[in-house]
Amino acid sequence: MKAMIFKKLLTTLFKSTKLGKKSMGNSMDLIDDLLEKEYISNTIKGVKNATGKVVEKAGETYQKTVNVVEENINIDSIKTKVQEAVEKGKTAVEDLTDDISEKSETLKTVIKEGEELIDKVKSKVDKK
Repeated sequence: MKAMIFKKLLTTLFKSTKLGKKSMGNSMDLIDDLLEKEYISNTIKGVKNATGKVVEKAGETYQKTVNVVEENINIDSIKTKVQEAVEKGKTAVEDLTDDISEKSETLKTVIKEGEELIDKVKSKVDKK
């Protein structure tokens, strides 16, 4: 009886080992097929290439943006335009100041002449 149990145990163990080897062999065959057909490595290469292209396009876009900014914005040109605007502003203020002074002098002269005329008229009225 012990021999029979031992025999069944060995048979079961043998079948399990045989089944495990077969299963492992099938798994190895599947992995070998995948590697032979290079699905995994081709997928990885494809991802690398796509990522590289995205980075390359981003770099090109960045450089184009820098170029456009450098072409359209010239600091010296801006400084020159600002200086011209300041000079025009100074000239306008000076002209306005001169104009106001002239008008002020003219107004003072008109008032003085008006006062003199009033005094003359008063003196003529007072004489009569």
